[in-house]
Amino acid sequence: MATEILAVGTTAANSSDVTVTADGLTVALKDAAGTRVSDRARVEIQLKDDAGEYFLVDTLNGSRKPGVFIAAPGTYRFAREAGASCGVFSA
Repeated sequence: MATEILAVGTTAANSSDVTVTADGLTVALKDAAGTRVSDRARVEIQLKDDAGEYFLVDTLNGSRKPGVFIAAPGTYRFAREAGASCGVFSA
């Protein structure tokens, strides 16, 4: 079942923490205007460390990588850059 992680918007924003289990998680960009996301859409996938800091581990973008399967268990968040309209969902 699909779940919204980061609501669609154009301002810079971070999602809440998302816990990925050993089963992994598929995540993808979305847009309120339909199934095609702007080529300029960009969201960082950040992994939380033991001290509560977030580190960039991958990037979703509308032109080359609109979705990805996260296989590594951990606590993640998704950080949208200001600009193109987009959000993130999991499936």
